[in-house]
Amino acid sequence: MTVLDENKYKVDFEISNGYINFSAELLRLSLLAMGGFGGLILTKFEGDGTAHGFLANPILFLISMTFFSLCAGATLFHRYFASDCMSWYVAWLRADSLGNTEKAQKEKKGFYRMLRLSKIALITAECLFGAAVLFFIVAIYQLILY
Repeated sequence: MTVLDENKYKVDFEISNGYINFSAELLRLSLLAMGGFGGLILTKFEGDGTAHGFLANPILFLISMTFFSLCAGATLFHRYFASDCMSWYVAWLRADSLGNTEKAQKEKKGFYRMLRLSKIALITAECLFGAAVLFFIVAIYQLILY
């Protein structure tokens, strides 16, 4: 078992945790928005017993909820890939410190693959969240008008 100097990877873990915390906030806000929109609909139904405008055109609501759901999924993918990325990174450092260049290259390749997937998942989550918020605002506006 090789003991690694904690200073070699401590900063990398802190940076990774920052990205993971950001995706956790996107997840939390997506789930909150989905629940909040459900509350708005219930409030609208309680007012006069009907929701003519919403029932006539629920497409914005469905699009918004679909984007929020996809965003939640993308954030969970990001969290997995980002966490797995760091395990590949530590394995790479260990293999490199032992002088096992073949294993170090394999671990390095795995690290970069997980890093790329993590990046794609986070960017996808951000775009989906932005689109969901836009449709959410329009859907709330439509709900308030009717």
